[in-house]
Order: sequence, then structure tokens, then C-alpha cells
Amino acid sequence: MATKLTPHERILRTIRGEPVDRVPIFPPVAWHSFWRILGEEPAWTADPNYAAVRKLVEEHCDDFASALGTGGLFDRRYFLVPHEAIDPQPVLKEGIRRRQVTIIHTPRGDLRTVEEWDEGVRTTWYTEPLLKDKKDVERLLSVPYRFDKPDISAFFEHRRKLGERGVIQAGVSTPMVCVSRLFHFDHFLEWCVGEHEIIDGLIRTVQERICGRLAWLLEQGVGPVWWFGGSEQATPPIMSPALYDAFVVRYDKPLFDLVHEHGCHVHVHCHGKVSTILDKLVEMGADMLDPVEPPPQGDIEMGEAKRRVDGKITLMGNIEFRDLEFAAPDEIEEKVKHAILDGGKEHTILYPSATGHEAVSERYRDNAIRYIEAGLKHGAF
Repeated sequence: MATKLTPHERILRTIRGEPVDRVPIFPPVAWHSFWRILGEEPAWTADPNYAAVRKLVEEHCDDFASALGTGGLFDRRYFLVPHEAIDPQPVLKEGIRRRQVTIIHTPRGDLRTVEEWDEGVRTTWYTEPLLKDKKDVERLLSVPYRFDKPDISAFFEHRRKLGERGVIQAGVSTPMVCVSRLFHFDHFLEWCVGEHEIIDGLIRTVQERICGRLAWLLEQGVGPVWWFGGSEQATPPIMSPALYDAFVVRYDKPLFDLVHEHGCHVHVHCHGKVSTILDKLVEMGADMLDPVEPPPQGDIEMGEAKRRVDGKITLMGNIEFRDLEFAAPDEIEEKVKHAILDGGKEHTILYPSATGHEAVSERYRDNAIRYIEAGLKHGAF
């Protein structure tokens, strides 16, 4: 196809397996289409190294823009309890560290959780979980559930403003992640085996809550892409295939089916070793998977993954963040070429495993530029 497509057309055609002008290229640096549209750019975007990459990003990259304006309906932190039960305390500051205690008021007594973060770093640490024991589980389940339909007109306005610049996607944490987030993770894993019925009941409850909210948003026309994140917590070596079936396949597939019933696409995010779940993702109906990591971070090369899914899933990958930070530009070009050409260009999106949380180094700048240039060179049809 000689005609140059818009990013919106290019991405959707790639997902559907239709002819495109080139493989879509996801930005290799933190970037959001809405920064400029809404005039809300972070101050660090003025960094010269970042600015050099951004110029190419805005000219050539294709963006899955995270949806704004859906009312925070899928906040995974608090089991989707009503807002009036959530009581965030003032943020405490100590140097660059920020700390916030949140209280959840329940009919059986208060619950407490703590999260911390550093200024300028886009990562949060949960240093005290909401649930510590079975009594806490009972307290959380005692909160009466209610779904208040929010005003989502902002979503449609943002989608209109994005236009052909990219494809907007709304995000849902999988039911299992909404539950694992409530515990210290080692505690959660112990309970998956020793208290299987409790974990299963919590996942089932939050899945029902997610399903109702998702159905309503789909009925309002929210889409066209829905991002489901976090099933990496159930992949080897963390969980067995049997637990993946019990906690992920069983509860995610009905949500995927609901998305498809409304003509939208399912994008699954899963780091790590995905070779054992590719067949399960095909069975569940995933339309896209990122970031398909090669060894040693993952366990499968892009070509083998493409052969395994046989065109049923668009694969996004498989350039590692550590390579963008430490490899040489010529190595990056070879990795991009391999990711695109191995197994065929169809149903392929060039995609990094992650983007930087802090300032862009000179090496990262040079590698990010080569990543984009190599994507244009090797991804053309």
C-alpha cells in the first residue's frame, strides 16, 4: 500500500489484518498525545535529549492514547468501593519522598493502606497493604456496593480532539490484579493456594463489579480499544497453568467477550514469560498483546510468537528497555529489524517493553532515534 495512512487508520488496520503502508511504531519515550492537545505538558519535556526524540515521535510514531474522562471507574486500589468509603489523608513530604495514608471506612471497622512515591519518578510503592488477615477481608466485603454512573462527556471530547493522531484506549485492571493489589504480593500468593476459596471469591466479586461498569461504558460508545493489564502476575514461574486458568482465563474471558460484542478490540498487557499462555490468550479472544519479550526477560522470540498465534493476535514488541538504555545504535537497528521481519510484518506493532521513568540519557536518545528510523526503514510494506 503506497498511500500514507494516518496513525488511527494504520493501527486499526493492523489489528484487523488489513493492508497498511508500514508497521505501526509505538513511541520509545514517555509521551502522550493529549499533552499538547490539552496544554498540560510536564516540565521535564523541555530536556534537550528528550526534545530531540520527541520531534521524531510526533512526526512518525503511532499512539495508543490512554483514555481520559471515564470517571475513574476502574481504580484497582480499593475493590471498587463507593467513593464516600475512601478517605485519603494529607500527603506527607520528606525530601523528594511523598507518603499518603488512605483509610477505607467499613461497617465493621476501618482499613488502612499506605503508598509512597518520589517526585519526578512515575512509580508508586505500596508500603502497607489494605488487607492483612481474614478479618480485613470481612471488613472490605461489608462495604455496601453501589455503582454511580459518572459524566463521561470528557471522554468523547478527548477522542474527538485526538482525531486521526492515534487510537484511544480505555484501561481495565484484570479482576485478579484488583485483588492481588490489596495484599502484600507474597501474602497473596500464599493465599492463592492455602486460601483458594477466599481469593476466588474476591476475584469473582470484583469481576462482577467490573463487568457492570464495563457494560455501561461500552453501551455509551466508549472504545474502540480496551486495555487489560496485569495477568503477568499469574504467569510462570509465579503461578501454575492451573491457577492461570482459574484466576485469569475464567474471569477475563467474559470481559473480553463483552468488549467484542460491542465491536471493540482487546489489548492485553503482560510482561515476562508468555510462551505458556499464548494459546490461552488466543482462546480468550485477545486482539493484541504487549510487550512479547525475548529471553532473558521473556521466553519467546517474536517470530516464534507470531507462528504460535497464527495471525489471531497482533503482537507488540519486542525491544527491551534495557537495550534502549545500554545497547549501541547499530544493535538497536538489528533488534528492530528482527522484531519486524521475523515471522512476517503482518499483525506486528514495533513496541518497547517500557519507556523511561526519568530523564533521557544521551545513549537512550541516540537509541530511541535509531529505533524510529529503523522502524520506518524495515517496517514499510
